[in-house]
Amino acid sequence: MDNKSVILPVWLDRIIFDDFEAIYEPRPMEVVYNPDQPYEFIKLYLGTYFPRSFAEAYGIITSLMTNDKYKQSLYNLQEINVLDFCCGTGGEIIGLLVALSENLPNLKRVNINAYDANPDAIRFLYHLTDSIEKVPEFRLEIHINPQCIYIESEQEIQDIINMSNMQYHYIMSFKAINEFVQRGTFNDGNPYELIVSYFSPLLNTNGVFIISDVTTKVDSGTLFYPQMMNSGINGFLKGSQQYKSIVPNVCYHFENQCSGCYMQDIFHVSHRKINNDRSKIAYRIICYKSFAHEVMAGYTPKTCRAINSLADKNTPYDLWH
Repeated sequence: MDNKSVILPVWLDRIIFDDFEAIYEPRPMEVVYNPDQPYEFIKLYLGTYFPRSFAEAYGIITSLMTNDKYKQSLYNLQEINVLDFCCGTGGEIIGLLVALSENLPNLKRVNINAYDANPDAIRFLYHLTDSIEKVPEFRLEIHINPQCIYIESEQEIQDIINMSNMQYHYIMSFKAINEFVQRGTFNDGNPYELIVSYFSPLLNTNGVFIISDVTTKVDSGTLFYPQMMNSGINGFLKGSQQYKSIVPNVCYHFENQCSGCYMQDIFHVSHRKINNDRSKIAYRIICYKSFAHEVMAGYTPKTCRAINSLADKNTPYDLWH
């Protein structure tokens, strides 16, 4: 597997399609409001969107590990902590775990706190990780605490923060924050800015927060989700002065002068139901500023539409080259 064209591991393909009877059937319009989807829809989600999230997380982490300074900061760890906000059936969690297993030979145990509003997805995730731990090809010990929580206001996010009793090496939210935008959960506030402001203090000193989302338009207007995401995250970073981006590379250099530009990355995943199933996302990775300076030392800036309106939308994700 390379970073952006991923083949689902045979053992994982077998678990989701044989053991859990997952169904491949893209239904993009029905994925919008995940919390209310019935049990049978979760099988469809597991067979269609779980592999895409797996590929995205696997690709992002594998690429991140090609930064020697970043990889070295984790290399001797035997235990890693993960928080996934709006985890769904956990595709990004399993993608992360496989990438960590391949890159960190000393790692033995991963502790995961996972939150989602759909109780069926949470139940699937619990049984899925239990099945994965029994696979001979998978070597890590998984300690997962999946919890069902419906976010109606900032109070529920504060409740999650109050329940957290550890610092995290990975905090993730994949393709979910757009749902808060669509529902108007936080009134007129930017959900990306709000969520990174709540969760970033839970990062370990060498922890990273990966925020990804879809690349479509916000409702029927002219604004796209990557623009809203970049605007919100940049607003938070300017206000806090404690954190900084490391991905995309260009954001590390220019986020203070960017009002929110459009960018996207493309991943492909193959499994028994389809070859090269494509997903397009935009994502940012932030961490403490001192760690960002350490990781990014020596890397020259790329280009993006914030500094060149004609820049290719994929260029920001040519990370370390």
